[in-house]
Amino acid sequence: MIRRALPGEADALTVLCRTAKRHWGYPTAWMDVWAVQLQITAQDIAEQFIYVGEADATIVGFYGLRRDEFGWHLEHLWLKPAHMGCGFGRELFEAAVAMARRLGARELHIKADPNAEPFYQKMGAVRRELEVYELLGTRREVPRMVYAIPEAPRARPAGPAKGSGGGDGAT
Repeated sequence: MIRRALPGEADALTVLCRTAKRHWGYPTAWMDVWAVQLQITAQDIAEQFIYVGEADATIVGFYGLRRDEFGWHLEHLWLKPAHMGCGFGRELFEAAVAMARRLGARELHIKADPNAEPFYQKMGAVRRELEVYELLGTRREVPRMVYAIPEAPRARPAGPAKGSGGGDGAT
């Protein structure tokens, strides 16, 4: 089930995204640098579109959408490591795309963790550029990706009901 995050869940979502980031084996010093970026506040939940995914009434992941002057961004998409590779990421991504479409977005900008780039590519996102910077003496390359949001499927017009005579003249 996917639902809107509640302000009281901010601390749990912070723990979740930090746990997911740590899963990739980053040094503690890097995690310390990213601490603010990996913090979800009650204000974030109130001001952004943050939704949680649950399994057995437990939060296993979440996504967050944010809009700025450049467009819509998939600001967050995090899963508990035990739930990676089980389809929850795809489900959250598809829900984020559907929400962004409802909000009028034509594309989503994604600043992807290098370890998550293959997932986003599988979802259909493409790398637009590579952000290169130094983090505590180490060169870091972070993909900036874009996902083109397809138009919503159009409803098919209803035809004659099965067995209603369908218009072939046979009786």
